[in-house]
Amino acid sequence: MTEIGNVYASRARFISVEEGFNIKRPELAPTSFDAERDRALSPEEPTGFILLDKSEVLRTSFPATSPLLLAKFLRIREGEAVEAQLKASGEIYHVVCGQGRTSQNGATLNWGPGDIFCLPGGLETEHRSLEGDCVLYSVTDEPMIAFERVVPAARAEAPIEAVHYPAEMIAAELAALYERELDDETPGRALFLTSDRMVAERTCLPSLTLTLNAVLPGESQRSHKHNAAAIVFITKEGSCHSVIGGQILPWTQSSVLLTPSNVPHSHLNDGGETAVALIVQDGGLHYHCRTMGFEFA
Repeated sequence: MTEIGNVYASRARFISVEEGFNIKRPELAPTSFDAERDRALSPEEPTGFILLDKSEVLRTSFPATSPLLLAKFLRIREGEAVEAQLKASGEIYHVVCGQGRTSQNGATLNWGPGDIFCLPGGLETEHRSLEGDCVLYSVTDEPMIAFERVVPAARAEAPIEAVHYPAEMIAAELAALYERELDDETPGRALFLTSDRMVAERTCLPSLTLTLNAVLPGESQRSHKHNAAAIVFITKEGSCHSVIGGQILPWTQSSVLLTPSNVPHSHLNDGGETAVALIVQDGGLHYHCRTMGFEFA
């Protein structure tokens, strides 16, 4: 054996089946990120990202809200801008308040309150406030990219081009959703957001699903569970709450709730106003792997 062969062999390790078969990781608990939301909405908070980070629990070397998803708020003071180049396959944004402009690869997208837009990841991007202090809520798959130690696809191979869902378009789609008749087997009153490139997959990005979920007054979404983790952003609080793993978490405006993988949960509205949430899951990955595991609990 050559000397270099000895170097290679010195790296080899073997683990018994008892140690390697049933690998355990720390469990995530249902969480409400109210402190991060309050920081994002505070006029005292400077321009920048506010991460909803559970990496200490997940024991990762990179920020993560769930094993494969990272949620964050982006606060931009009036007249200021943020430049970023995120290592993600794509980026999802919801405009909480303010009016601004996002520039990427020579193109610009103007946005205002209630808008949703998605961008390809990995590109130099500028978010600029045009009127008032701006707050954006965002979710990406940065933890998955970091876990695999890969880089986002080049622009020509990116899964999506920039796509914009204006608030008035969303309102019209939600109005139609409110009128739908549901039966006992319907998982919930939900609307999937996709784009021309991803419509065949019915997802927002290859690994991520993006839905608007509504709970009408007096309605409840039947308790269920699935293998995809879900990050729930409240766009209209109504008088709704979630029961996640036995914990009651209220829907308050612009709050973010974490539903860990395979934890039974339900959403109930016992008030007089409709409640709406924007939900991102790593569902595209589970659909691809045939492991979604949806079932009523």
